[in-house]
Amino acid sequence: MSLISTSKPISHNFGDQDIFKNISFAIEQDSKIGLIGRNGSGKSTLFNLLIKKITPHNGDIQMVKNCKIAYLTQDPELNNEMLLYETVSLSRPDFVELESKLSQATENLEKDNSPENYEKYVEIQQRFEEIDGYHYETEIKLVLTSLNFPKETWNQKIALFSGGEKTRIQLAKFLLSPFDLLLLDEPTNHLDLKMIYWLENYLSKLNKPYIIVSHDRQFLDRTVTKIYEISNCKITKYKGNYSAFEKEKVERETLLVKEYDNQQKKIKKIKEQIKQYRIWGNARDSEVMFKRAKELEKRLTKVEIIDKPRNEKEINLRIAINKRSGNDVFHLEDISFGFSKNVLASKVNLRIGYQDRIAVLGDNGCGKTTLLKLLYNEVNQLSGTIKKGASLNIAYYDQMHIKLVDNLSIMKTIWELAPLATQGYVLSYLAKFGFRGDDVDKLVSTLSGGEKARLYLAKLIHDKPNFLILDEPTNHLDILMIKSLENALINFEGTIIFVSHDRHFINKVASKKWFFKDKTVIETDDSLESLFFSKTAKPKPKKALVHKEKTKKVNPYLVDKLYQEIEDLNKKLQSKKDVYKVLEEKFADSTIYSNEKELTLTRENIKLLTQEIDDLSIELDEKENTYLEYLEE
Repeated sequence: MSLISTSKPISHNFGDQDIFKNISFAIEQDSKIGLIGRNGSGKSTLFNLLIKKITPHNGDIQMVKNCKIAYLTQDPELNNEMLLYETVSLSRPDFVELESKLSQATENLEKDNSPENYEKYVEIQQRFEEIDGYHYETEIKLVLTSLNFPKETWNQKIALFSGGEKTRIQLAKFLLSPFDLLLLDEPTNHLDLKMIYWLENYLSKLNKPYIIVSHDRQFLDRTVTKIYEISNCKITKYKGNYSAFEKEKVERETLLVKEYDNQQKKIKKIKEQIKQYRIWGNARDSEVMFKRAKELEKRLTKVEIIDKPRNEKEINLRIAINKRSGNDVFHLEDISFGFSKNVLASKVNLRIGYQDRIAVLGDNGCGKTTLLKLLYNEVNQLSGTIKKGASLNIAYYDQMHIKLVDNLSIMKTIWELAPLATQGYVLSYLAKFGFRGDDVDKLVSTLSGGEKARLYLAKLIHDKPNFLILDEPTNHLDILMIKSLENALINFEGTIIFVSHDRHFINKVASKKWFFKDKTVIETDDSLESLFFSKTAKPKPKKALVHKEKTKKVNPYLVDKLYQEIEDLNKKLQSKKDVYKVLEEKFADSTIYSNEKELTLTRENIKLLTQEIDDLSIELDEKENTYLEYLEE
């Protein structure tokens, strides 16, 4: 039985703009779906239909009773006055309620060790264990640490976190909440590569269905088994991941074009026959000829016409330069940068040469954006020398500060850059960025995040720069636009330095990689997997020890082994608690009080078992803390 399905095909529109026309779909209990389509094609609308925020104008969506849907949006809704740990723990209200009651019962028992207080404590503790409360506490710690929230931030107010951190907090909430279906809207947008690898691993082991909207092709390749593509108001379903979809789509489109052409030839032939029968009927005054013409017309009306295949227009983006720079673009000599109380990197010695395409890599907060601003002269280095090359015309794409005028239209935004240009020139230029027809008259204030990103990019490169500084240029762009940008950057005759977490984009565009490591920046040829995902890292040859001091390294095998030890301790602890309950229940039987030997033995066993439970709890706590420290390193 499907978790969610369309009992009747659904249609939906906004005003005179159709979003869906008679679409049908089903979401099964094991669905792992990637939802793709151009910006504005209807991906968010479909999510809103699933959570019943809006109702389809025609058709009906059915779902199983009490179906719980968790929806990760791009705009987190969080209470700024609450603490981080409190916010995340509220993903399970039953846990919060019983945890509070258990804490109160424990406090009451410490003040008054009466049978009534003891029974109340045992009852609440049992209910807490039934909802797996102790394991949930461990889950909270693991998820927060894995999403790069160290312990010292857990009692920090939400208001103090950045926009990207709030997105990760929302992700933590949804991953911990009870749900039957998970909807993820661009979950990787504010995650660094290390966390993206972690999320991929988490989802691959998740035994719940989910639908992911993402422009990250490699993320889709590793997390989904079906692709639903929204195009031309329809949903087309494909089996397999994104790479399989790309291959199958080409095959389908080729076949569809062939079927359409063949049908058009047949229709043309039938129409010619009808015309000929009518000519013969008039010439010979023959009812037989007219009858044959009518039979063919009737047959033609019953033909199910194949719609003419409409391929999405590819954006042929080209980034031109006015004049080339010198061979030496930038030279960083022994520089340090950051803040007086927080030096982000020091002893940095790197060079940018003409036509280098450099990807700047590192964890969130390490200083990648600061390094870009340093090159753009928005911030100053703390020490060292930066030598800037000659004839540089720099364009800086800052995803956090898209500078556009709200009350200007798309066309006027570009026309202001070239006031003497013709309208035809402006329209032609905008078409390269996917703005066509009536779109060019839209006001900036009405544009989506993806549309603003495209327009901002169009504005920046209009001046034909020869050095591009790009901070997360693929955020908010759809896959088709990202592909066009990739090709444009590869063919760009200037120099590029960029920050991105899109692995496919990095691997295709970058000719060099700069990596933040140990409070400096190094150039490296290592793969992204070896830099950010230790489980796939190949062991490097052992080097002779030079220093006597031992360098602490965390072996992934030991981390996995420690996790298994924690799981085993949890089971052992639970087993001891089960035995404890059995012994406790003996006191409810009045016959035990007449058997002094059994009463004494039971009390001794309970005392011994209590000590064992305490020892196991301490050991478990120590191992969990060690595990969390490993994850933080």
